[in-house]
Amino acid sequence: MPIQLPYLDDRNFEQLFEEAKRRIAVHTPEWTNFESDPGITLVQVFAFLTDSLLYRANRIPERNRVKFLQLLGVGLQPAAAADGIIAISNERGPVKSLPLLAGVVVSAGSVDFLTRDAVNVLPLEAQVYYKKPIPETDPRYEEFLTKHEAILAAQLVEQSSTSGTTASLNGQSLAQDVKLDFYETVPLVAPSASDPNPEVDLNETSDRAVYLALLAPKNVAPADARAAIANQTLSIGVVPALDGTVPSLEPFQPTASRDPVPSLVYEIPNAQTDDWSRLRLLLGPDVLSAAGIVQVELPAADRLKTWDFSEPLDEGTEDYPPRLEDDEVKKRLVTWLRVRLPAVKDTASASGTQTEAETPPQADARLTWLGVNAARVSQAVPVSNELLGQGTGEPDQVVVLANTPVIKGSARLAVEDENGIKQLWRLTDDLLAAGENDRVFTLDPESGQIRFGDGLRGARPPAKRRIIVSYEYGGGPQGNVGIGALNASRDVRLQGGYKIANPVPTSGGSLGETVAEGERNIPLYLRHRERLVTIQDFEDITLRTPGVDVGRVEVLPLFDPDNTEELAPGMVTLVVIPSFDAISPLWPVPDRLFLRRVCDHLDACRLVTTEVHVRGPVYVDVYVSVGIQLQSGFFSDQVRQTVSDRLNGYLSSLPLGGPLGQGWPLNKRLLDKDLEAVVTRVPGVEFVHSLEMGVGTPVNVPEYDLAGLKLPRLVGLSVQEGTAEPLAEVFAQAPSAEPPSVVPVPVLKKKC
Repeated sequence: MPIQLPYLDDRNFEQLFEEAKRRIAVHTPEWTNFESDPGITLVQVFAFLTDSLLYRANRIPERNRVKFLQLLGVGLQPAAAADGIIAISNERGPVKSLPLLAGVVVSAGSVDFLTRDAVNVLPLEAQVYYKKPIPETDPRYEEFLTKHEAILAAQLVEQSSTSGTTASLNGQSLAQDVKLDFYETVPLVAPSASDPNPEVDLNETSDRAVYLALLAPKNVAPADARAAIANQTLSIGVVPALDGTVPSLEPFQPTASRDPVPSLVYEIPNAQTDDWSRLRLLLGPDVLSAAGIVQVELPAADRLKTWDFSEPLDEGTEDYPPRLEDDEVKKRLVTWLRVRLPAVKDTASASGTQTEAETPPQADARLTWLGVNAARVSQAVPVSNELLGQGTGEPDQVVVLANTPVIKGSARLAVEDENGIKQLWRLTDDLLAAGENDRVFTLDPESGQIRFGDGLRGARPPAKRRIIVSYEYGGGPQGNVGIGALNASRDVRLQGGYKIANPVPTSGGSLGETVAEGERNIPLYLRHRERLVTIQDFEDITLRTPGVDVGRVEVLPLFDPDNTEELAPGMVTLVVIPSFDAISPLWPVPDRLFLRRVCDHLDACRLVTTEVHVRGPVYVDVYVSVGIQLQSGFFSDQVRQTVSDRLNGYLSSLPLGGPLGQGWPLNKRLLDKDLEAVVTRVPGVEFVHSLEMGVGTPVNVPEYDLAGLKLPRLVGLSVQEGTAEPLAEVFAQAPSAEPPSVVPVPVLKKKC
């Protein structure tokens, strides 16, 4: 049985008062007036004081639990800091580069952020375009083909008549073996409140690439911009599509190569060779999995050019950048920057700084935003050289920081030696593992408490020697700000004509753990010790992931989400569902940022031999049409609304939904009879006339097996009196996808 917290004394004020009155007759029998005597008032006062003392005494077991937390070394989980990405534009500033080191303070109202990347702000703007193919099934394709061949034929005849020889345009003849791939130049719109997740799939463009038109600021000549950016470092921010999966946590293999492979190729036009030249990559993380900053080195000014086309029909064809229709953009064009997937072949660049790796077409290469002059930011406030007092020379010295919660890994502590020189001390997780001369300390980021060793396990700060620390603090849900909210900086270098904005919302900020929550987690910690071994360990540790609000966790041992037919030894799959989703409240979908934070949290706790997959649920669309008979005395609108609410809640994936109130279970068969039973139990429903259920497509099916990661999601519901409407008449069939088309040929929107 569970151990109950003891009460040291459970008497209340009335009981204490009555007990004191009964003792009066024993000690002072001559006192007989217990109603209006002033002594009764004194008895009541002492009874009240005793009741207050007993209340404080009864809290001793709770205080012991807090003390147990300290003795176990289990600190409270601090508030998590939000992070994101910003872009700095030089709209009216001087036409020159502005180098900024990491650590620049930017603000969203009263919430401060710090940049985590050095950025060289160049006088450039960027507009992103891609070639959207027009498939042969498009009704316009034949029209475009006829007009294009007519223009080619007319120009070939004109050239032949003037030169007396047979001519061709850039290899584009009227030969039968040439297949034209018409495309439209489409801009990649920036995320906004109305469309927060625009995206382009590089696999679905005509050439598996996007193009950044690097533009000079308004009222600045492109030649002046070229001179300012020549031989400079350009920071490119890339944000992949938020939906999708993240790589699994593979078993640790110490002999395996861990060299990073560039996920994208960055090129600039080479007008001399009529080709593209690879840019030197200074920083190139895998931006197809997580948002990041890519830094490339731009060439000299004479190479920052683009192509000039004497024949307008050649512009935008083959491997050239897409054709631009906006004349103002053309006037401001400095050069192009192409970002593409690596070629299938494995080749090395001439400089040897970047290697193309084989990228299959099915790789997830969806991008939401690209921009220049970008940097990552985190919700933090810097504190430099905070004086924590002087050492005492005693064992187990403790000092406390003035600001909390402390950002993990940001503390830098120094203690003066006998000569007044600052000696850096190292942060450690366990003082018991330190030697007597090791200059180490521990830090509780939630409380800001710093503890030193006792002289045998960790050195002691000498007496009368100053202790100085620099750190960063911050965190909380106030750091989760929307698009464009990060728009200010107190840095004087960014005051003259520079503009700051975050193109995507920041995320990851959350509240810290309370003392009550920490107390409840004591038995959980004693069971799992921050190690993922049992199913319950996976659930408990995943639910405590900082920076995200996990609403539900399902653990599937021996399960491979990519091969569900066979058992997978050493593999564990976690299905995580957020607590909240503004778009789909009853069926939340985790994005990549959510899954990435869960993966990073579990990576430090898992066994090295365990392969962990963190996935979101695979929702299967469910359509329901139901006809009911009302009981007399009930309003039809209210009953039908209640039926709709009950069915939505019953099929919800979150807790309080499903048959047992814990969300719809995995691997549970979906039956129309169960749905009919839910409707029958609604007050005001006499009976169910008929019910039709469709899964995937609106076809009447009585049952459906949900296996693996599949969960139902009610996307269509019709409730009416009488017989249910047929599903085929209520819900339209989903349109089928069209296959893409091959050789790029631009199509103008104004004219062809």
